[in-house]
Amino acid sequence: MCVVDYRQSFLDAKVNRILVEIHPAIVYAAAAINGTINDPFSFSPWTMVFPALIQSLLLGPMGEEFGWRGLALPLLQRRFSPFWASLVLGVVWAFWHSPAFFMSGTPQSAWSFGPFFVGLVSVTIILTPLFNASRGSLLIAILYHLNLMNPIFPDAQPWDNLLFAIAAAVIVFLNRRQMFQRGSGVKEVLGSEDKD
Repeated sequence: MCVVDYRQSFLDAKVNRILVEIHPAIVYAAAAINGTINDPFSFSPWTMVFPALIQSLLLGPMGEEFGWRGLALPLLQRRFSPFWASLVLGVVWAFWHSPAFFMSGTPQSAWSFGPFFVGLVSVTIILTPLFNASRGSLLIAILYHLNLMNPIFPDAQPWDNLLFAIAAAVIVFLNRRQMFQRGSGVKEVLGSEDKD
């Protein structure tokens, strides 16, 4: 496992579709349901979006994904199938974020924890086959996590979580053989030479 595996294209067609097309489509469909799709663009001048993207990248994906996908998911996949490893990791990941629901000024302070919990477990299930298909490239996990925190997207809570759950169910169904087969996921921990 490595941060970027240059032996395999990390932006193949399936991953590209999920990162570039499907994820934003889910967010904007949920924002339309939520009534926030027409909210004004919150960056003026528009160039202020770049520092916000960098801040989002550093606060979430760069800090968390080395632990979530670089260590925890491979260790869980040594013992469980990718589906069950995703469920365990998703529950832990959701509870990891629970303190933000009690801190004023965070986006989570305005959200309900239940839909967020379902959404984050669903996102973990969506991300696991992408991570495994890329042979453990953390770049996929970092880019997807950044998409979750993308400050350009409108607030789509709680409807995006419902749509993520539906997408996760479809992805599990389409990848059911790999998702439920123990030993089919990446088991190598980031930085280790051990292939078990």
